[in-house]
Amino acid sequence: MLGSEARADSIPGLEIQADDVRCTHAATVGKLEDEHMFYLMSRGMDYEDARKLIVDGFFDPIMQRIPFEGVRERLKDIVVGKME
Repeated sequence: MLGSEARADSIPGLEIQADDVRCTHAATVGKLEDEHMFYLMSRGMDYEDARKLIVDGFFDPIMQRIPFEGVRERLKDIVVGKME
């Protein structure tokens, strides 16, 4: 979460059909860790670049699963726009 006013509510999914039960629930939420920011900034990055790098690193495994380059680029632009 990138702001002090940010909030996240994860919503689990539960599907029951007779003897077949399927439950899905996954969420990763957290604030930027001070140690990560300190590490990057102590190596010369300014605050905003360090923040963008950490967020990009969080989203990268998800983005790599999208098979269309154009879609990946648009989503990345949206994330960067939200951070500004």
